[in-house]
Amino acid sequence: MSRSLLALALCAASLTACSSIKIAYNYAPNYLSYRLNNYFNLDSQQQQLLDVELVDFTNWHSSTALPQYSQTLQRWSARLDEKRTFTPEEVVVMYQQVQDAILELSLQAAKQLAPIAVTLKTSQTNQMRSRFESDNKDYADDYLKNPTSASTRKKHHSRMLKRYEDWLGSLTDQQKTNLIQLADRRAVTFSLWATERELRQAALLDTLNAQREKDPAQAEAALALYAKSLSDYRNPNLIGQQDSLRSDWAQTTADILNSLTPTQTRYLKIKLRDYAEDFASLTPTRVAQSNK
Repeated sequence: MSRSLLALALCAASLTACSSIKIAYNYAPNYLSYRLNNYFNLDSQQQQLLDVELVDFTNWHSSTALPQYSQTLQRWSARLDEKRTFTPEEVVVMYQQVQDAILELSLQAAKQLAPIAVTLKTSQTNQMRSRFESDNKDYADDYLKNPTSASTRKKHHSRMLKRYEDWLGSLTDQQKTNLIQLADRRAVTFSLWATERELRQAALLDTLNAQREKDPAQAEAALALYAKSLSDYRNPNLIGQQDSLRSDWAQTTADILNSLTPTQTRYLKIKLRDYAEDFASLTPTRVAQSNK
């Protein structure tokens, strides 16, 4: 559930279903609409309202959020030119920048989705509950079934390695060893995360059910409060491990960054700068200039 330092490209995490982020971004409203319909099966009036809200959300995101992402990615790319060693503390700061960007995104989403949230019927939130149960079964199959078997461990190792390979290219043997060891250490928390997921889902369902036929402003405040609550764990057995889990991940990530080969450094810089340029090119000002 943690987000890799190297996944700062916030939209890249959610929009790279397509090979081109520009294409993906243009189709993002349709994709988000499809995802919400999977959870709620919106009626025609709700769908019309969602279409309007998605236009407003996309306008806000392209004019406000994307320039911030671009600037941050450019700074991170430039940081690779510095000779200073990466520290775990610096990695945590960068991680927090990701979390702050996600929170800003979530608060804007709360504003846009509040008018729809107050119209949701019991049957629709029940459908969301069923979808959560299906998602949780998939999580259990992936993470909790035969957790100590060689095949399960190999699958977890592959996922961990791919997250870093996507940003660094081929990893060295020592980097792979460090990441495999990190994956094994984090595996003991998978069952705790399963409970955390369920607690968060229950809290969201309670929040949505409480907003039915209420004022949209009240729904926005409630959804915003829920979004802010995600920065802390709900599972008491996980709360005590929050700092140590983050510190362990940050130390490993700092070690990886400090061991980058020249080829990996170039690969990461190009990746960061390409995303920064893509985000910048999607801003309204840049689009207007290109259309002149």
